[in-house]
Amino acid sequence: MSALSNRKYLNLAFKALLLLFLAGILYFELTRKDNLPEIWVVFWQGLASSNAVWLILAVVLMPFNWLAETQKWYQIMRRYEPMSRWKALRAVMAGVAVSLFTPNRVGEYGGRVLFVSPENRWKAVIINLVGNFAQFMVLLTTGTAGAVWIMGRFWRLEPLYLQVFALVATIGLGMMFLVFYNIKVLIPIARKIPWLQRVKRFVKDVRVLEQFSQRELSDILKWSTIRYGIYATQYLFLLKFFDIKTSLVDGYAGIGALFLLQTSIPLPPIMGLVARGNLAVQVWGPLGANEISSLAATFTLWIINLILPALVGTFSILYVNIAKTFFYENDCH
Repeated sequence: MSALSNRKYLNLAFKALLLLFLAGILYFELTRKDNLPEIWVVFWQGLASSNAVWLILAVVLMPFNWLAETQKWYQIMRRYEPMSRWKALRAVMAGVAVSLFTPNRVGEYGGRVLFVSPENRWKAVIINLVGNFAQFMVLLTTGTAGAVWIMGRFWRLEPLYLQVFALVATIGLGMMFLVFYNIKVLIPIARKIPWLQRVKRFVKDVRVLEQFSQRELSDILKWSTIRYGIYATQYLFLLKFFDIKTSLVDGYAGIGALFLLQTSIPLPPIMGLVARGNLAVQVWGPLGANEISSLAATFTLWIINLILPALVGTFSILYVNIAKTFFYENDCH
């Protein structure tokens, strides 16, 4: 059997496996989830009430969430690989589809590189790393502020503990921002990591970090902030849809604290959903929310922002030559 035939079958097998995984996730989550009947009840109650407008607004914001993420990656990636924004969006959606099965969504990198030329795939990974670092800093900043507010207002922690927590977090964030705006200092560090030295293409392409200007880094941070704001607002709208009553300050603070806690769970989005739902119960409980409404808001946000884009991404992957990307380095040696 020729190498060309092998790659053709690899393409078909990977795509079929991805479709099966996604179908399995939907089946499992929509039929086997604990409390699902109760969640459906409160969902239909929300649809039958005047709260339905909040759900519509949350869905309407979803494309803007991913358009912001696309712009963050596209504005740097186009320097190395000409591509349309439509192709960049398809790459981002493909990353969402693959990330469903990987811890902390690391599969996102693999999904995106399928849409760039094989010789540029490590550049795409590095650019995505910088974008995710910026997103992480935004999440930590807002999450720390939200956690301090929630712990002081509802959990009644001692002021001294809150002050120490805030001080340590501020110092840590300050150091992260310093590294971000001097990102090229990471080049010699990356080159000294033993397992990375084996990836010759990565060691070569890590020089991409030298080419980030201060303005470009600020733009990446800006789009990360916009994306976070959209995502948090979607969640706030869903809280209102499920009749969880909260003020704007308490709502955004709780969302920030919850996102911060969720990032500490190193599980794929699909496997971590239950754990994230339980965290939501802990955060919204002090605001008078019941367990089912808290779980329902988290579950619905997951469906809107991950499952729907993943469906788009899965169909985008069907038109990609996956084997070409996988075997590129072998062809070059």
